[in-house]
Amino acid sequence: MIFDTNSMIWVWIGEGFVQCKKGEDNLFQAGERYFKELVNRSMIQPMEDNFDKFEQWFRVHDIVFDLICELSRDENFATTLGSREQQASLACSTRAKKIGMHHLDSKVRRLAVHNLHVQNLPEETMDKPEVLRSLNIVGSEIGNMIPLDSFKVCRVVYIHGCQVPIHLKHMGRLLHLKYLEIQDTLVPELPKEIGHLKSLQALLLNNIGLDELPPAVCSLTQLMCLIAEGFQRFPADRMGNLTSLEELRLKSVAGRSSTKDLVVELGKLTRLRMVTINFSEELEESLQKALVQSLCNMQELQELALYSKMLAPPGDSAWEGWVPPRKLRRLLISGIIFTRLPGWINNYRLPLLYFLSMAVYVVQVQDLDNLARLPVLSYLMLDGYSWPPGYTVGTGGFKNMKFCFVGTALKFHVGAMPRLEQLEFGVNAGHGSFEANGVPFKQIPTKDAIVDLDLGLDNLLSLEIVTANVNCLGATAAEVEEVEAVVRGQMEGHPNRPTIRLNRVYENCMLPDEDLEAQLQQRAEELIINISVLGWNDESDATFISVLRSFQRLQKAVISMDCAGASLCEVDKVEAALRHAADVHPGHPTIELIKINTEVTASI
Repeated sequence: MIFDTNSMIWVWIGEGFVQCKKGEDNLFQAGERYFKELVNRSMIQPMEDNFDKFEQWFRVHDIVFDLICELSRDENFATTLGSREQQASLACSTRAKKIGMHHLDSKVRRLAVHNLHVQNLPEETMDKPEVLRSLNIVGSEIGNMIPLDSFKVCRVVYIHGCQVPIHLKHMGRLLHLKYLEIQDTLVPELPKEIGHLKSLQALLLNNIGLDELPPAVCSLTQLMCLIAEGFQRFPADRMGNLTSLEELRLKSVAGRSSTKDLVVELGKLTRLRMVTINFSEELEESLQKALVQSLCNMQELQELALYSKMLAPPGDSAWEGWVPPRKLRRLLISGIIFTRLPGWINNYRLPLLYFLSMAVYVVQVQDLDNLARLPVLSYLMLDGYSWPPGYTVGTGGFKNMKFCFVGTALKFHVGAMPRLEQLEFGVNAGHGSFEANGVPFKQIPTKDAIVDLDLGLDNLLSLEIVTANVNCLGATAAEVEEVEAVVRGQMEGHPNRPTIRLNRVYENCMLPDEDLEAQLQQRAEELIINISVLGWNDESDATFISVLRSFQRLQKAVISMDCAGASLCEVDKVEAALRHAADVHPGHPTIELIKINTEVTASI
């Protein structure tokens, strides 16, 4: 059996099982302690989602689950309907009455109905619904379902994947209800009376067939968790009323007006610890600034996941003013690309960060050094257009890394990344230049940085899966095949026998073998490339020298320098480094530097 971790903790809270200890700030924190204790006792097993690492799940082993069900039945803690025998007995209820059988205890408190297809629930439930404290219906079809508002002392209602519509009329009468979840089940109407559920602490509505989340939800002032997916419209201008919210998940927030209202209202929700919002709109700079201003009010924030449509301009200026709380543990930003890794991502500001997923235009060695110092970082997905050709991982960094997805080749020393299970990296097979959103970038062969492509993958003793993305841009088929063979060969003697996947990127830009001699000759005598000053200004002189020396017969180099966004000092630095590299080249080639976009060059 597989369950969502956060939702289960909210169920425990709704049932009244969770009690705070001294020093614990809130019920959810206490629930997390319960969860960790069950994990330590091997009662439950945390799981990783193969498709979305941001999601948290756990499973209960079938044997443990059967034991739990048996103990629950013996102690009259919970009753489950749904086995084949029970379905058969319910179909023959008349015969059961004659022989004196009881399908349910007369004082059942918690009822779970799983995969049951009947016309009526047992009479014991129909006759005494007021004693039921928890109702769980999954994948069932009940012809004459008793109205939910009949369960007057019910604290938890969970309905998932039912094949008949569920009517919520008069549900506002359930004054003791603390947890309500309806998922993948048609609800004809979400009545205004839902705003009367003043005790409700968690409301989870996923794909219930309605387009609009009613404004009445925003009057639930005790609500600590709101998850709403599948809606097209939200009462964005009233969300600030939910001042008790600790967890908020909204999907498909559409319309610029609603988006603007929402990002402003978020600033009023100062108790939020977990935020996941999927915007259907592009978050232009003004919206990002309003969002960041609201985030600055969330000093309890521990998890933040933002999704939006891809926005071409970098998001650096809007996010410069954010000082993330030191409690932040998980950060995912999708659709916003930063020029460089933000300065607030460091071990001092984010000592508890263990999950990071974002995109930047230019990744430099010092950025990877910075990430390596994050003490508990275990999941890293860093997208980038420009990378250093290689990066060496020592024993002092990335000590807790388990999942690493980067765009450059990593070389591992003995003892590096001792916990790494899954690795995805990029290898440049040849020289190349390209543009991303109008910004030119360079590509240097990985073998120029890592001799013989000896990546030291055999030093990763916990490795299970390896994915190598071989960039074919500017490389011949022979060079691509050589890189693939080297990477594959390093896995042959690995003690874990990890799964290896080789993907070719820009394979259509690979140089044809029949033109190999001509390409080699041209490559040997003349070099024509475009570079971005911003992408090169932090590179060492050795990098510039390495690039030109890889063309041993070079006679002439024509280099276009894109100065956009760079200062005059940075332009002069890159120019001097290029001229120096030409001077120390054995062939002393002539070098022609063409400066473009100089009219937008920043001042010193």
